[in-house]
Amino acid sequence: MDAPNRDLMATETAGIDLLESPGMRELLELAVAKFGGTVESWQLAKLQHRPGAGATGIYTVRLRVPDGGGRTEYVCITTAAVPECGLPLVRRDGETVPLTAWLYPSDPVLVGLPAACDPAAVGRSVFGGGEAELRMVSYRPLRRAVLEAVHGGRKVFLKVVRPDRAAQLLRRHRLLTDTGLPAPVATAGPADGVVVLTEAEGTPLARAIMDDGAAALAPETLLDLLKALPSGVLDLSRRPAWAERAADYAKAAAAVLPDEQDRIFALAGRVEEVLAATDAGPVVPAHGDFYEANLLVDGGRITGLMDVDSLGPGHLVDDLACFLGHLAVLPAVHPGYVHVPAAVQRFAAVFDTVVDPSGLRGRAAGVALSLVAGAKTAGEGHGWQQDALQRLAVAERLAADAT
Repeated sequence: MDAPNRDLMATETAGIDLLESPGMRELLELAVAKFGGTVESWQLAKLQHRPGAGATGIYTVRLRVPDGGGRTEYVCITTAAVPECGLPLVRRDGETVPLTAWLYPSDPVLVGLPAACDPAAVGRSVFGGGEAELRMVSYRPLRRAVLEAVHGGRKVFLKVVRPDRAAQLLRRHRLLTDTGLPAPVATAGPADGVVVLTEAEGTPLARAIMDDGAAALAPETLLDLLKALPSGVLDLSRRPAWAERAADYAKAAAAVLPDEQDRIFALAGRVEEVLAATDAGPVVPAHGDFYEANLLVDGGRITGLMDVDSLGPGHLVDDLACFLGHLAVLPAVHPGYVHVPAAVQRFAAVFDTVVDPSGLRGRAAGVALSLVAGAKTAGEGHGWQQDALQRLAVAERLAADAT
């Protein structure tokens, strides 16, 4: 690894360490100063890390206010570059790792998030009146958020993205639904950058995999779904496949597992070698993030194709590698995935008939590598290190199988 990359990795590691340190209290005090209270207690609720783009912590802050009462607020602090946006940001510059803080639900990039978090605004614009019951499903600061909204027995999901990406997200959903594929119907939401998605029916494929390895789902069904993606997808913008960014994900993995950096960068090099030595096949319509969390099933049928933000031109081998790489790491996520080894063999045997087997496994290794750093985001306490090491070992086995 060259010196600039080592410097970048060291800076990202330093940023993560800082966000996890007691030194964040001062910045949290400044961020909540407008409430006139003091920080009674705080904790880091979640840490998000994007390789090459910084890390962000979401903090739960308990305040003691002047009237003697208490309240809970959420503060985001990031090492990423944040543009001026009209929000009351708190910046700490002049340090080795510059930091920017803001109060949730405001977000410097996701300008529609406050409206999506407003029960009255959602009830009025989505359900025609009343207040919606809202639940945050996921929030990635500066990137996207998903909320569940319920009113009168009806449920929808609100996806919050950058305003300039909302129109493209609507276009992607409409390409699929107009073709009759089982993607949620998408409509414009209550503010710029907010898209309303209908609820899809079915059981999460992850649940079926845990139950019995999704025995009712034939691998050919996945191939048929991907082959049914409309040709209009080829007119969309292309995003790099996961394995094509192996070097970036290696930096992210090394930032959270610095003692394993030699293993990690050797693995990334092996993935790059496989990509260079194997034929990816023709450019075709691709989902771009095709794995169990984005699929709903009813027995052997696929009833929901979710999260189509990456829909665009790509290679079939990369969609199949995405599925295989995610599937292979599930036992590291939860010990209940006892059927995964047999499921990996069953799906891979069919996938091998339509794409290069070595390329499939090498690219799946790149996908598994991309998931190593995420173990820290998903984990609690110190148990995430074992999870991350298991994911790394899975990626190494897939890369070895690529030979």
